[in-house]
Amino acid sequence: MKVGNYVLFEPFEYKFKKEPDLYWKIKPPTSGDEVDMARFLNRGKYVVSNEGASREDAPTLVEIMHREVALTFAGTNIEDDDGKPVLKDNASVSSIEKVLKQLPYAMVLEIWEAIGDHCPGWGGKKVEAEGSEEEDPNS
Repeated sequence: MKVGNYVLFEPFEYKFKKEPDLYWKIKPPTSGDEVDMARFLNRGKYVVSNEGASREDAPTLVEIMHREVALTFAGTNIEDDDGKPVLKDNASVSSIEKVLKQLPYAMVLEIWEAIGDHCPGWGGKKVEAEGSEEEDPNS
C-alpha cells in the first residue's frame, strides 16, 4: 500500500553488535499492530501465588519486549543447529515469540532498542550511563 510520507521507514536489517553477520529485519508497526499491542497490554492474566490464590496481573516487561519484537519482525538469518532458518519471513507472532524465548536476553534487548530508535512509542530506549557526555538539563 502506498501511503507516502506516513511511512516511518522501510524495513531494515539490524546487525547484531557481537555477531554482525547475523541480522534481524524490522518493519514499522501498522495501526493493526498498535491495536494488537494495546489489547496485549490491557489484557489480564491469572497468576497463582504461593498461597494458592489467583489474581489478574499485567504483562511483564520481557513479555512486552517479546510482543513488540514479534509484531515488527520482517525476517532474520539466524539458523538452528542444523543450519535451517529459525523463522520464515511470514512467521506467526506465537512462533516468533517462541524463538525469542530461546535467544539470549542481550540479543532480544538489542533488537528492542533498535525498534525504539526507529519506531515512536515502541521499543526500548537506551539509558545513558551516569557521567556520560550528555549535557545536564538542570545546569
